Amino acid sequence: MAAIESAEEQVLLGLLRAAVGKAENIHTLLTDRQPDWERLLCLAQSHAVSAVLYDVLETCPDVPADCMKRLQKETQEVVLANYRLLFLTSYLVAYLGRHGITAVTLKGAVTAALYPVPEYRKSGDVDLLIPLEADRERALQLLLQAGFQTAGQQLALHHVSLKNAEGITVELHHTLTEPFDDQRVNQYLERLLAEYGRHIVKNKTWGLELTEPADAYHAFYLVLHMLQHFLREGFGLKNLCDWTLFWNREVGEEEKQRFLELLEQSGTGQFVRVLTAACVLQMGLSQEKAAFLQTETVPGELVQAFLQEVLEAGEFGRAQTDRMVAMRGSGVSAYVREFQHQMHLNFPEAGRIVVCWPFLWALTLARFLHNNRRLRRASLRNIIKKAGRRSLLVEQLRLFQ
Repeated sequence: MAAIESAEEQVLLGLLRAAVGKAENIHTLLTDRQPDWERLLCLAQSHAVSAVLYDVLETCPDVPADCMKRLQKETQEVVLANYRLLFLTSYLVAYLGRHGITAVTLKGAVTAALYPVPEYRKSGDVDLLIPLEADRERALQLLLQAGFQTAGQQLALHHVSLKNAEGITVELHHTLTEPFDDQRVNQYLERLLAEYGRHIVKNKTWGLELTEPADAYHAFYLVLHMLQHFLREGFGLKNLCDWTLFWNREVGEEEKQRFLELLEQSGTGQFVRVLTAACVLQMGLSQEKAAFLQTETVPGELVQAFLQEVLEAGEFGRAQTDRMVAMRGSGVSAYVREFQHQMHLNFPEAGRIVVCWPFLWALTLARFLHNNRRLRRASLRNIIKKAGRRSLLVEQLRLFQ
């Protein structure tokens, strides 16, 4: 796949490098590339990184005044939303803690704490992991007693979605991710849950106490979160910023070693090597600090293809309507395996009964066609074509091997 050619993509990457701490001559970057500012800001918005650019561009005379005003408005909205999420997260962790329940904060405020200005990392909800199975139902009941309501339609298998009176979503996680199409990996991740309850630290970056996973487990959750979205619609540059900032800090050798063990046991090492190489190449991740992650040489063409995939996707793949899934393999067998996997995701209980499969296949297809027509409005042909093209990239990542 070709190198990044769009002026707006090149400038956005340069601005993000500067935002995460790498020396970058912004005036030269803008003069040389001369981006279309409307397209640049729309691109930043699609990747949920508009606010991250604010301090970099605030004193730059090259930015049109109307664009800077728009960026300021978006940044203010992100900052205010983040404070609402922060205080709610802190309250819920303490509230559940008083009842003897450990709630581990995933992403959100604890990942934002990695940023030079934590308020600039955009978040949309509160994610709390309840590691112990015995605590999960009680945690749900406590939130209901506190005024939360369960969302009308629960679309995920790995968490329960609730909303408070202000409409803020809280996701109570009982597993780390949606099931992958590899039972061995799913069982491994299930066994790993208890470790997330034992390996926790207190984060006081914001001035409030939050509970987060220890570094190895924090980084591994970032990997799982990216991978889950990568195998569906995709993920954007915000996640590359997270990864760069996480490893550009000082991380203890014991945590690094444990993280490598997690990668080996889950079969996600090649995915992380490609991810890391992409961040070194374009995001300002220190080659020296990332060296321990790069245990194999990654082909440059694969890194470029991965970066292009991320750039095309935007946050959660919302930049393109024909993104729905990327398969682990190619050919008819890969499509069949993915369809079977989607059937089990849609009908986890009934899917255990083999004689029901023909009926469930029909329902899965009907649901897919209905949702696609109502929500995405992309042609079936384009969706299948895009899935096939993305699957060629996934194949090179050697997932779960």
